[in-house]
Amino acid sequence: MSEFINMISTAYLPEFIIIVFVLINIFASLFFDTKFYKLSKWIALLGIVLAIGSTFYLQIEPEAYAFDGMFLSNIYTVFFKILILICGFFLILLSRNMIREKRDRAFEYFTVFLAGILFAMCTVSATDFVGLFVALEALGLSCYMLLSFTKGPDSKQLTFGYLVQGAVVSSMFLLGVSLIYGLCAQVNFDEISLYFANANVMQSQPQILLTFSLIMLACTFLFKLGLVPFSSWLPDTFKGASYPICAYISSIPVLACFGILAKLLMIFYHYTFTMKIVFAIIAVVTIVLGSLSAIRQENLKRLMAYSMSVQSGIMLLGLCVFSVYSLSGVLFYLFCYVFANIGAWAAIILLYNSAKLEYLDDLKGLWYHRPYYVLAFTVVLIALAGLAPTCGFVAKLYIFSAVARSGFVFLPFLMIALISSVIMIYAYWRIIRSMFRRVETDIAIDNKVISSKYILYFCSFATVFICFFADKLVRLCQLVAYYM
Repeated sequence: MSEFINMISTAYLPEFIIIVFVLINIFASLFFDTKFYKLSKWIALLGIVLAIGSTFYLQIEPEAYAFDGMFLSNIYTVFFKILILICGFFLILLSRNMIREKRDRAFEYFTVFLAGILFAMCTVSATDFVGLFVALEALGLSCYMLLSFTKGPDSKQLTFGYLVQGAVVSSMFLLGVSLIYGLCAQVNFDEISLYFANANVMQSQPQILLTFSLIMLACTFLFKLGLVPFSSWLPDTFKGASYPICAYISSIPVLACFGILAKLLMIFYHYTFTMKIVFAIIAVVTIVLGSLSAIRQENLKRLMAYSMSVQSGIMLLGLCVFSVYSLSGVLFYLFCYVFANIGAWAAIILLYNSAKLEYLDDLKGLWYHRPYYVLAFTVVLIALAGLAPTCGFVAKLYIFSAVARSGFVFLPFLMIALISSVIMIYAYWRIIRSMFRRVETDIAIDNKVISSKYILYFCSFATVFICFFADKLVRLCQLVAYYM
């Protein structure tokens, strides 16, 4: 018993807390009436806050393991867990109006929501393919269930399409794992790395088979991150889903997938150069197609879907060169992306909840009704576009400089990505231009949507404030990348 308590306290404490509050929500749904629906939000918030506090008590030096070495806790995993929990805290507050409309399912919603947070953290801490597959599938299942909370025939059809595509890429993931197991008879990441580190082994094993297995593995991550060729589901699914669920899908799975993808690339990148080129091509094609598609969108949710795809492509391009410098750039980019993306969704949710604004034309003249909202929304859009004086500029500059330092092979990819990023700036500019147009309009913005309003203000301030401490945060990210 003492060993179990020690294991929980050193490696698994945040996840254990989330499990406890998932169970509390389940039991509360059984015994409390619908009129106590607000209690579900406060239970979830308390669980997130306690989980964030518990991360500071985890053992990170030396590394701590749980469940017979299947679960890892170190500075790298703690970094991602804190980001995931911060996202969860903001997303719970952004779900306020949706839960008010669906108060009879509030406890169910936050039970699934917390379960998704739990499995996102487990994904980052997985040390073998068995645990990783279970965590990824459970995270995907939480997304499917959250999407089902949206009523309407279109949303159900899109949820089913998302489910079918997810099942296909999951089978491809299992095929890749089976091929790797056939090569080295191991599923643990460290043991696989030691196996392929043997020079004699690499000479005897066909690299084409290893490359094919890695491509199969990558399909799951490409799908969840909205990358080409698995990005077709993204805009339609976002359009059919509720706004808080769109914000959830654009943040929690992205953090979990990049957290574990970097660890997998560390194992295999040294043994197949082909994958670097494959990922670079995928990243650049995603940025180009996402940017060109974004400038044609009139619906805010569809535009933000392509924004997620482009941002994921930029971070994947940074992972392609894979060094401590580039990985730290990706970590810093993720840190900035959390605040910029959550801030943008807070503004969109605020505008929809208060005045049902969901298209670009609906935003015309908004500056003359709520200038503070527009100013904060503009700041987070500038951060997503990667322009000064926001942290998005520093993050994008850091990633692109890492790619430029990697050698002449990646320079063509860098040039295409830079040009496409300029195109994506125009997509964000279309939103800003609509809000500042001087036209006659009768927009009535409800000033009582408090949670979304203050999250928007906080995130817009954070995107600028981070620039003053960018050097310290970059050094922290370099430390995290070094101890991965």
